[in-house]
Amino acid sequence: MEFLLLLCLLSFRVFTPAYSNDWLSHGGNLLNRRFAEKETKIGPETVSQLRLKWKFEAGRDITATPSVFEGRVYFPSWDGYLYAVKQSDGSLIWKQNLQQLTGINSTRVISNVNVTASRTTPTIADDLLIIGISGPAFVVAVKQSNGELVWSTQLDDHPAAVITMSGTYYDGNFYVGTSSLEEVVSIEECCIFRGSFVKLNTKTGKILWQTFMLPDNFGNRDKYAGAAIWGSSPPIDVTRNLVYVATGNLYSAPQNVIDCQERQNNETQVAPTHSDECVEPDNHSDSFLALDLDTGNIKWFHQLGGYDVWFFACFNISVPDCPPGGPNPDADFGEAPMMLTIYVNGTTKDIVVAVQKSGFAWALDRDDGNIIWSTEAGPGGLTGGGIWGAATDEKRVYTNIANSDGKNFTLKPSTRNTTGGGWVAMDATNGQVLWSTADPTNGTVSGAVTVANGVVFGGSTYKEGPVYAMDGKSGEILWSYNTGATVFGGMSVSDGCIYVGHGYRDWLSHGGNLLNRRFAEKETKISPETVSKLGLKWKFEAGRDITATPSVFKGRVYFPSWDGYLYAVKQSDGSLIWQQNLQQLTGINSTRVIFNVNVTASRTTPTIADDLLIIGISGPAFVVAVKQSNGELVWSTQLDDHPAAVITMSGTYYNGNFYVGTSSQEEEVSIEQCCTFRGSLVKLNAKTGKILWQTFMLPDNFGNRGEYAGAAIWGSSPPIDVTRNLVYIATGNLYSAPQNITDCQERQNNQTQVAPTHSDECVEPDNHSDSFLALDLDTGNIKWFHQLGGYDVWFFACNNLSVPDCPPGPNPDADFGEAPMMLTIYVNGTTKDIVAAVQKSGFVWALDRDDGNIIWSTEAGPGGLTGGGTWGAATDEKKVYTNIANSDGKNFTLKPSTRNTTSGGWVAMDATNGQVLWSTVDPTNGTVSGPVTVANGVVFGGSTYKEGPVYAMDGKSGEILWSYNTGATVFGGMSVSDGCIYVGHGYRVSFGIFNPNFTAGNTLFAFCIS
Repeated sequence: MEFLLLLCLLSFRVFTPAYSNDWLSHGGNLLNRRFAEKETKIGPETVSQLRLKWKFEAGRDITATPSVFEGRVYFPSWDGYLYAVKQSDGSLIWKQNLQQLTGINSTRVISNVNVTASRTTPTIADDLLIIGISGPAFVVAVKQSNGELVWSTQLDDHPAAVITMSGTYYDGNFYVGTSSLEEVVSIEECCIFRGSFVKLNTKTGKILWQTFMLPDNFGNRDKYAGAAIWGSSPPIDVTRNLVYVATGNLYSAPQNVIDCQERQNNETQVAPTHSDECVEPDNHSDSFLALDLDTGNIKWFHQLGGYDVWFFACFNISVPDCPPGGPNPDADFGEAPMMLTIYVNGTTKDIVVAVQKSGFAWALDRDDGNIIWSTEAGPGGLTGGGIWGAATDEKRVYTNIANSDGKNFTLKPSTRNTTGGGWVAMDATNGQVLWSTADPTNGTVSGAVTVANGVVFGGSTYKEGPVYAMDGKSGEILWSYNTGATVFGGMSVSDGCIYVGHGYRDWLSHGGNLLNRRFAEKETKISPETVSKLGLKWKFEAGRDITATPSVFKGRVYFPSWDGYLYAVKQSDGSLIWQQNLQQLTGINSTRVIFNVNVTASRTTPTIADDLLIIGISGPAFVVAVKQSNGELVWSTQLDDHPAAVITMSGTYYNGNFYVGTSSQEEEVSIEQCCTFRGSLVKLNAKTGKILWQTFMLPDNFGNRGEYAGAAIWGSSPPIDVTRNLVYIATGNLYSAPQNITDCQERQNNQTQVAPTHSDECVEPDNHSDSFLALDLDTGNIKWFHQLGGYDVWFFACNNLSVPDCPPGPNPDADFGEAPMMLTIYVNGTTKDIVAAVQKSGFVWALDRDDGNIIWSTEAGPGGLTGGGTWGAATDEKKVYTNIANSDGKNFTLKPSTRNTTSGGWVAMDATNGQVLWSTVDPTNGTVSGPVTVANGVVFGGSTYKEGPVYAMDGKSGEILWSYNTGATVFGGMSVSDGCIYVGHGYRVSFGIFNPNFTAGNTLFAFCIS
C-alpha cells in the first residue's frame, strides 16, 4: 500500500516548546530553504537513532512533502483525497475526497490518474489549508479543523493546465504558479498554454493579479507557449516587497524566433548561450524573475536557458515539423529559488539560488538579478538534473541530481563516476562543489532534499524506496531506511521526526486495484531482461485446487481453495499465518451447485478492504467479511436466495463500500426447470455488510419460468470510476426469454437466415444480457448500457439446438466472463477514457466511458463454449492483453504470421485502436482459460494442460521468455508484487471434471527474481 511514514529519534536529550518548528509549506517557510532551522534533536550524532514511529496508509502514492502544524500532519494522495492525521500517532483526523468536496472533475491529463487529485504540499494559511489541483488548474482552500471547503478558484481554463507548484502564504494572500501537461500533445496541436504567476486573497479566493511569463498568443498556435511555473514554493522577500519565481522551457515559439535559430545553427553550429540573440526580451522561459508583491509587475528577470523549444512529440528533434534544434535541452527550472544571505569578504549579499534540470545551479543578486555564481552540480536530463526543490542552511546549497538519462556523473572530491542519481553540496558563497554522494542503489533521485541541523535528507526512486540521512559536511550516509516503494517526494522535519510518503506494490483485488487492469504498475524488479531469473521461492500446499488470483498485502498472501478453506500465508516464506474453514466459520451450508464440490467454498480473490478481507461463496450467494489479522468472521450477507445462485465475481472495495455481482449455475438445469435467476450488481457497506442497493440486469420475472432469466455478472472485479462516480460491469447471456422474443427470433431466422447483430430487433431495451453497463455509485441507477450480444438464449441442456422445446438459435453463449478495465488512450494527441473487455466470442470491445459508444472492436481470436476471452484481460494502457481459451478447438490464426493453431493462446492489441499486434500459442496445445497479468513489459499466463505450465511473455513481441511446469492445470491468474509472482494450480471442479486434460492440484507457488 501507499504509506506516509513517521521516523523519530528513540530518545531525546534536548526539549523544545511544542510546535516551535512546524513545517508550513513545501519550502518550510517564506524563504523556501527546506531548512528546519529550529531542529535540535536530529543531528549528525543522533540521526542513526531514527526509528519508525508510525505509518499511515492512503489509497495511492504520496509524493507531496507533508506540512506539519499544531500537532497535525497534512498531505494529499494520488487517490484523490486530502488527509489530516495526528502528529503523535498517525491516526486519522479527517479525510476529504477532492472531487466530492469541490465538484471539480479531473481533466485526466496526468497519466494513470483519473481522479481529482493534488500533488502539492498543503500550505498553512491561518486556519486554512490551500492546495492546487493537478488538472484542472484550480486552487482550493479548506478548513484545517475538518477539511470543509471554503473556496475554489480556477487560475487557468486551458484544458491541459495544472497546479503542481506548492504555493506560499503571506499577509493574507496566496502566491502560486500555473503549469500544464500540454507538452504531451501531438505536433499538430502544440501549443498555446502560457505559464503565469497568481496572487489570491486567502479569505475569498479572489484573484488579485496574474502575471504571464510570455506574450499573449490569443489562442493561436505557432506563437509563444510554455514557461510553466511548476515546482517548489515561491519565496517572499518582505524587505524588498518581492516574490521570486523560476520558469520552464518553451513549448513553441514564433516563426521569426525559429528562423533566427535556423540561421544561428547554419552560421555557427554552436549551441546558443543564455545571451542567445534568438531570445527576445519578453520571453521569460527558463528564467529567474522578481515580481512586485502588490502589483505583479516584473522588477527584474534573467533568462538562463537560451533557445529551448521542447515538447514530448519532438523529443527526437529529427521528427518532421519539429522546431530546429538548438539543441532544445528541456532545461527548465523545476523548482522556485531559495532566499539566502551569504558573506563574501566580510560583506553580506542577498541572493536567490535554484538548480536547473540541466544540472546547473545559479545564484543571482536579489537586487538586480545579476549572476553571482553558477556551477554544474551534475548531469542534466529529461526529468533532471535538479528538480522539485533544493535546500540550504546558508552555509551550503544542497540539491538532488536525478540523472534521469543515466549519464556519467563524477562524484567529488573523488573522480569516481556513477550513472545513477545522487546528492550534491555546494559552498553557498561561490558554488564550489564540496561533495557528491551517489544513491547506493544506483537509482534516480527525483525528490526534493531537506536539511536539518547539519543533516541532509533525500529519497530514492529505487523500487525499495530507500531514504537517506547524510552528513551535511561530508556527504557520508549516516542512516537509511527502506520504505518499500519508490520515494518521489520530499521530507518535512519537525521536533525530532521526519515525514515522508511513498508508492505501493501490493495486489488488492482480482484486478489489482480500482482500475481492474491486472497491471502491476509499480513493478520494477521483473522486466523482459530479468524475468528469466524467476525461480521457485516457496510453495504452500492446501487441500485442493486453487483457482483464485491471490491478493497480496502488508507481507501476507491471501487465497481460498476448493477444499473450503481461506488461507493467509507469509509473503516471505509461505508459512501459514491462519486458515479458516468457511462452513464452520460462517455456518453457511454449501448448496452443492458446483460440480464435484460438496463443501462451502470460494473461488474469488479476497479483496482488501481496510482491515478486512471480503470474499464470495460459490453457493449459496453469500458475501463474507473476515479480519485480516486472524480470519475471524465480521459479517456475512446473502445477496440472492435463488437455490442456484453463486458469487464468482471478485468484488471491489472503494470508500467504505464493496461492489460485487451475482451469478448462478441455473444454466445446468433441465429444459422443464429453466429458468428464473436474474443477475444483479450489489453495493454493501463494508463495515456492516448491509446491502445499500441492488440493481438487476433484467425485468422482474416474479419467479415465473418462460420470462427473462440470466444476465449473470460472474468474472473479474468491477472497476470504479471515481471521477464520474460510476462502476462498470459486463454481463452474461440469457437463460430464457419471453415468448414474444423467441417468436421474434423465429421470424428473423425465417426471413434472413442471418445471425442478428448487437442492434438486433429482438433485443428489448431492458434486456441487459451480454452488455456493458455504467451504474451510479450512490444509487445503482444505470447511466448507460450497450448490448453487444444480440439474441443469445443459452443453457446447457440446449447446447444442441435440435433438442425439442429449446429456444430458436443461433445462441452463441457469447457472454462476458470478465468486468471491463478502465484505461485512458491518446488518439491524435487527445485523451479518451475508455472501458475494454473481452467476450467469450473472442471479440474485444472498447467503449467510451462517458456514453458507452463503441470506440473500437476487434476479433482477438476464436470464441467457444468456455471462451474466447474469460476471467480477466490486462492492460498497461499501451496494449490490451487477453487469453484466448479456444475451448472448441477452432482455427486460430497467429499474428503477425499466418500460422494456424487449434489450441489456446494469448493476444496483444494496440490500446488505441484494437489492432492485433501479436498472438502467441500455448506450446502445449492446451486451452488457456485463466486471466492474464502484465508487469513492467512482461505478460504472464497459465495453461490448462495437465502439467500446468506458466509462462512469461515479452509484452512487445509475445516471445516466451520464461516458463515453469507447476504439475497440474493452471486455471487461475497471477498476482505480482515486489519481484515475485503468485499462482495456484489444479482444476477438477465445475466444468473441469468433464475435460480429461484437466488435472487436480493443491499448491500455491511463489516465484521470485533470484
